[in-house]
Amino acid sequence: MKRKNCLAYAIALLLPYFLITSTYSQQINDNFDNGAITGWTQGTNGHWTSSTTSPINGSHSLKHNLSNTAGKSYISKSISGLDLTTQETTWQFNLKNGNWDPSGSNKFWIYLTANESNLKSSTVDGYAIGVNLTGTSDILTLWKVTNGTADTSIITTTIDWDANKIKGIKVTRSTNGLWKLFIDENGGFDSLDFKGSVTNNDYIIQNYFGIYFQYTKSRAGLLWIDDIVVEGKTPSTNPTVSFKTSTSSINETNTTFNKQIPLSFSNYTSNATINITIDGNSTAEVTDYSLNTSSLIFTSNGTKNISLDINNDLDMDNETIILKLTITSGVADININTHTLAIIDDDLPKIIINEILADPTGIDANGDGTISTSQDEFIELVNTDITPHILTDYTISDNSSIRHTFGNITIPAGGSVVIFGGGAPTNISGISLAASTGRISLNNTGDTVTLKNNNGVIITTYTYGSEANADQSIGRNDDLTGNFVKHSLITSNPQKATPGKYNTTDLPFSTITWKGAVDSNWNTSSNWSTDKIPSTSDEVLILKTTNQPTVNSSTSVKKVTLASGASLIANAHLNGDITYRRSLATNNWYLVASPLKSETIENLIAYNDFATGPNKNIGIAPYKNDGSAWNYLSNNSTGVITSGKGYSVKLNVPSDLKFTGEINTGTITYPITQATNNFNLIGNPFTSYINLSTFFTDNSTALSEETIWLWNQATNSYDLKMGGIDGSFQISPTQGFFVSANRNTNITFSKTNQSHQSDTFQRNTKTEINVTVTENKNTKSTKLFYLNEATTGFDNGYDGTMFNGTSSSFAIYSQLVSNNKGKNFAIQSLPINNLETIIVPIGLKFDAGKTIEFSAKSINLPSNIQVYLEDRIHNTFTNLSKENYTSTLKNNVDGIGQFYIHTTSQKLSSSNNNQILENVSTYQSSKNEITITGLQSDKASLSLYTILGKKIIEKKFRSNGKIIIGIPKITSGIYLIKITSKNGSINKKIHVN
Repeated sequence: MKRKNCLAYAIALLLPYFLITSTYSQQINDNFDNGAITGWTQGTNGHWTSSTTSPINGSHSLKHNLSNTAGKSYISKSISGLDLTTQETTWQFNLKNGNWDPSGSNKFWIYLTANESNLKSSTVDGYAIGVNLTGTSDILTLWKVTNGTADTSIITTTIDWDANKIKGIKVTRSTNGLWKLFIDENGGFDSLDFKGSVTNNDYIIQNYFGIYFQYTKSRAGLLWIDDIVVEGKTPSTNPTVSFKTSTSSINETNTTFNKQIPLSFSNYTSNATINITIDGNSTAEVTDYSLNTSSLIFTSNGTKNISLDINNDLDMDNETIILKLTITSGVADININTHTLAIIDDDLPKIIINEILADPTGIDANGDGTISTSQDEFIELVNTDITPHILTDYTISDNSSIRHTFGNITIPAGGSVVIFGGGAPTNISGISLAASTGRISLNNTGDTVTLKNNNGVIITTYTYGSEANADQSIGRNDDLTGNFVKHSLITSNPQKATPGKYNTTDLPFSTITWKGAVDSNWNTSSNWSTDKIPSTSDEVLILKTTNQPTVNSSTSVKKVTLASGASLIANAHLNGDITYRRSLATNNWYLVASPLKSETIENLIAYNDFATGPNKNIGIAPYKNDGSAWNYLSNNSTGVITSGKGYSVKLNVPSDLKFTGEINTGTITYPITQATNNFNLIGNPFTSYINLSTFFTDNSTALSEETIWLWNQATNSYDLKMGGIDGSFQISPTQGFFVSANRNTNITFSKTNQSHQSDTFQRNTKTEINVTVTENKNTKSTKLFYLNEATTGFDNGYDGTMFNGTSSSFAIYSQLVSNNKGKNFAIQSLPINNLETIIVPIGLKFDAGKTIEFSAKSINLPSNIQVYLEDRIHNTFTNLSKENYTSTLKNNVDGIGQFYIHTTSQKLSSSNNNQILENVSTYQSSKNEITITGLQSDKASLSLYTILGKKIIEKKFRSNGKIIIGIPKITSGIYLIKITSKNGSINKKIHVN
C-alpha cells in the first residue's frame, strides 16, 4: 500500500464541507508519521510508541513497544467533541499483528467509544471491535462492552484472524444507532467490503477511543495500528441521493448472473429522477454486462436497486464497471455519485508445467545435433484448457531472474510449448522456442520455475530439489496431473526426456480435447478442439465444460482421461483405456467409489500414493458394519473393486486420485446388510452425476430412512443429505457415502439416473437453526429446520439420524418432539407454523468436568422470534440469539433431559410443569424394558396398567434425563403408563410387543 498524495488526502477530508451542508467534527486524524503520540494516554508509559519498525503505511505506525514480557497494555485518546445523538460518526484505521495466531492469552480490540480512559478498568463501558474479547474463536467481532467484559455481539464477521494479518477497518454509526461494519481484507480502505449492520442504542458514549492488547512474552510488541480517523458530521437536511458505498466487487462465473447496486434517497421533499450511465473510464467491454436500470424515480425516502447482468467473458482480465449518477428532474444533493464494481475474472488459463530438464548431461534434448549442458535445458508447458491462449508478454523465470519473455505465441488447447536454453530446436512436437535471454540456467540441485501472465499474475509454478540432478528430466507421472518423478522411473516410458510428448506414452501431445461447443453429442465434430471426431488411435481429454459428452453409439478410442469434476454418460459401449481423476485438495480422509468397472485393488495401489500407517496399513479402507468399522488394506492387498462399493481413502500428499477401468453402461446393484449397525458404505458407480431424490425412489424399501451421510474432511464430521430437503442434490462421480439398510437386500443405481451437472448442490431456502456446542476448540452442531411439510414426529426424508457407524465421545443432537423412540438426530425438521409452541430436546455426549459453550445461528427466522436454551438442572433460560451459554458438566452425559431449545417472541424466565412433562417420552426399548427420556427428577415413580386399569407394576426411580426400567413378561398390546415426579403426573399410552 502507498500513502495517498497529501493534497489529494486533504481534499478528500475537506470534501464533505463542499458537498453537503453539515457540521463537521474530526476528533482524531493520526498517521504517526511525525514520530509522536501527542494527545494519547498510555496505561503505562513506554508500552506504546510511534515506530519505524515494519510500519503499516508511511514511515511510522503506532506500535506496541515491549518484548519478552507478558501483560496487558492500552492507550487511549479523548473524542469528547463527538455527539452520537446528532452526528453520523465514522471510525477508520488499519490494524496489523505479527506472526502469531490470536488465542485466549493473546488478543486485542479497539474501543470505538469508552466511558473512561482506563481501558483495563472493570467499569469500562462502550463498544469495541477485535478478536477474543470473549471466547477463543479468533473471529473479528464488534461487541457492546459492559463493565470491561463482552456484553453483546453487535456484528460478527466471518473473518478468522490469524498470523500476519493487515485489515482496513471502517465502522459507522448513524444518529439513530445504526452500526455498519466494512473491512478491507488487504489493508487500506480502497476495497472495503460490507460485513453487516445492526441497530443498537444501549450506550451513547463519546468519551474515549483506544487500543487494548493482552499478550504473552513471545507476542509482546507485535501489534500495530495506523491511519486512525475518528470523525462525526451532522446529517444534511437537504434532499440527498447516494450510492451506499463507492466500491464493491464480485467474482465472474461461467454463467450470467444478476448484481444489484443499492441507491438511497433521504430528506425527501419532492420527486426526483436519477439517471444512471456507465462512465467512460470503465474497463469492462459492453458485451461483458447489461445495464438493466437506466433511471430511477424517487417519490419518497428509501432505497432502490440498480440492476446489472454480469456475463461470462472469454478474456482473462479483471475489469471494472463504473456507474455514474446525474439528476434529470427534481432537486437533490449527490453524496457518493459514482460506484465502481470490480469484476474478478475466473478464467486464468489452465497451463501447467509438465516436464523440466535441468541437467541435460549427455542429452541432445533440442534435437539440433549438439549436446550442450546449457542449450538443452528445457521447460515444457501444456495447455489443459478447452481454448487456446495467447502468451504474448508472458514470462518464465527461476529463482534468479526472468529467463524468457514470450512474443506473439498462441498455445493451442491440449497443446504444448517447450522453451530450451538455446540452440536451434529441431523436430520437437508442438511449439518449441529458444529462451529470449539466451539461457535458462536452471540450478541442478533445486530451483523454482514460474510462469506469469502479462500482468505479473502467477499462472503456474513448480519447485524441485536435488532429484533433478540426475542426467535426465523430471516429469509428471501421469501427465498433466500427476506428481513429478525422474523420467526413468515412469515405467510405461522410461526415457531420459520427452520434450513436446507425453511422459507416459512418448506420443505427441494430443489436441483432441472435448470443448462441448455445441451440445453433449460425442459425435458432433465441432465439440472437439480439432473439429474432428476422435478415432481409434486418438488419446482424448475430457475437461469440465458447460456441455459434457454423451456416447450414444459404440465408440472406440485409444485412451480417455476425465479430469476431476468432468462427467461422461455412456449409453453404448465405449472401448478404450478409461481414466477418471478426482482431485483431493488435502491429505485428509475422503469417502470415494470407483466410477469404473474392472478396477482392481492392485491398480488402485499402484497408480496412487496412499498414506501409510501402523501394521503396514495404507490409506484405503472399506467399511464393515460388524462393529470393527474400517478394514485397512496393505500394499499387498488384491482383488476386484465391485461397482457401487465405497472406500475411505487418504493420500500421502494432496493430489489426484486415479481410477482406471471400463465405463459402466448398465444398471448397477450392490448388496447392503444389517449387522451390528445398519450402515453401509457405497458410492456412485458412474462417470456422471446421479440425482438423490431418484436414488431414494429407486431404493424406497431398501433403506431405513431417506438420508445419506457424506464425510466432510474440512470439519471432520458427517454432512447429511435427505430426500425431502435435498432431493435435487446431485451425487458427483467418485463420491462415496453411507446409507442405512432397512433389510439385507441390494441397492440399485439405475442407468437412467445419470446426468451432466454444472453444480453438485442445489437446496431450497428454509428456516434453520444451527445449534453449536464448543469444548476447548472442538465444535459440534445439530440443525433444526422449520418447514411447512414437516411434523413433530419422524418425517422420512426430512429428519436425519446421527451417523453412529463409528464411536464418538463428543456429540450434540436432538430427539423427536413427538413419538420419541430415543433416536439421535443430526437434523430434525419441524412445522414452521408451530414455532412458538415447539420445545426441542437437545442431547449431549460429553465427559464429566468439561466446560461447554452453546451458541446458535438462525437463518430466515422471523424477526420477532428469539432462540432460547433452557437448562433444567440449573433452571435457567439463555437467549442464544443474543449471547452464548456456558456450563460445566459435573457428570458424564449421554442423553437428553437437561437442555431444550425454545423458539418464541416472549422473554422466557421459567418453565412451567406442564411444559416439562410434555417433553417426557416413553417407549419400549427392548423386550422387557421401557425407556423414559426427558425427565430430570431425584424422586419419581412409574406405574404400568392394563387398558382396563389393572396395575401390573409400580417402580420408584431417579432420572438424569434417561432411565431404563425393567418390566415383567406380559402379553402384547396397549398399556397405560403413569409417571409421577416433583413436577406432577403424566399419563401415556404404550404399545408393548
